[in-house]
Amino acid sequence: MNDSIPTNRRGLPKPIPERIRDAREARGYQLELFAEELGVTKQAVAQFESGVASPSGETMRNIIAKTGQPPSFFITPRERSGSGIAPFWRGLKRMEQHHRRRIARRLEWVRDIVGYVERFIHLPEVSIPPIDFDPISTSVEQVEHAADVVRVHWGLGRGPIRDLSAIMELHGFILVREEVFCPDMDAVSCWQAGRPYVLFSAEVKSGPRNIWNLAHELAHILLHSSVEVTLDNLNTIEQQANRFAGAFLLPQETFSREVLGTSLSHFLFLKEKWGVAISAMAYRCKDLGIINSNQHSYVMRQLNLKKIRKREPLDDRFQMREPSILGESIKMLLDKGVQTRNQVEETLALNIADIESLCGLPKDYLGSRIVPFRPRLHETGN
Repeated sequence: MNDSIPTNRRGLPKPIPERIRDAREARGYQLELFAEELGVTKQAVAQFESGVASPSGETMRNIIAKTGQPPSFFITPRERSGSGIAPFWRGLKRMEQHHRRRIARRLEWVRDIVGYVERFIHLPEVSIPPIDFDPISTSVEQVEHAADVVRVHWGLGRGPIRDLSAIMELHGFILVREEVFCPDMDAVSCWQAGRPYVLFSAEVKSGPRNIWNLAHELAHILLHSSVEVTLDNLNTIEQQANRFAGAFLLPQETFSREVLGTSLSHFLFLKEKWGVAISAMAYRCKDLGIINSNQHSYVMRQLNLKKIRKREPLDDRFQMREPSILGESIKMLLDKGVQTRNQVEETLALNIADIESLCGLPKDYLGSRIVPFRPRLHETGN
């Protein structure tokens, strides 16, 4: 048995307290409900997670059942920073804490998967330009300049951006798209071990909304990595990220020349080219002074009257490419015989369904245990 794994008096592995908390939070359990599900007190769960006490065998079996994690999950140590990750929560005012903890845990699991993959495969290096940005300042010129710098650094020109997810993956971002079961979260981002991560909601079906969400999180990664987001500075941070997304997706000198009216039909024409939501383009026009506040309000009223504010025409035409780096890496390891499905599961010590979801793999891709059937002909004598 590995000497690094603590054991109890009988020589059996003891669960790592932090891993019990990880498993609970990743399933969205609050302390009280989890204790109720296990049939123990809230204080008992707190003691399990702090290491003051260890769960009994029966309680540990219940923990495994309720969290869906394999036994190895609870005895496999993980390298974590002392303060944990600091995601950029756009819905900080609305998003309940247990949702934030659940999604943060899943982002940490993605980091574990990346660390595993990088043992065998060279993932794209992080390539983002150094940007001198003062987050305390509200200078829109700084934000506009930052968006221009990124376009130049990535060689994107001044026209519409297609396949932003592929572009970000190519430049070292780790993207994850999965159901988040939280209406207050479209996307979230953070830095982990020198690499930027973005998790965005699979419940968002609109391609233009998804591309805006990625551009918004790109802003956080580039401009706010040193900022501790609080309720006091949240509005400023969000305004900067939205301004960056507009400037990045709709460059002033090219987009502004094409705005010739405020009718919905004209904005639909623009949407066909730029792939950005009408509401976002209208706001960009207001920011640039192309239209005034009354004209902007008129556009938004038209969207509301036609009941297309949340789901606009042409949304289905601009579907975003699904993230692929992690899924293709796992497939390559299996296809080349570098690792087996069992080795993936055992090394990561995670529920297979969680690995598949975080990597964007088909359901049961890792869970399949198909033995190929090779029929033999009967040997017959003459």
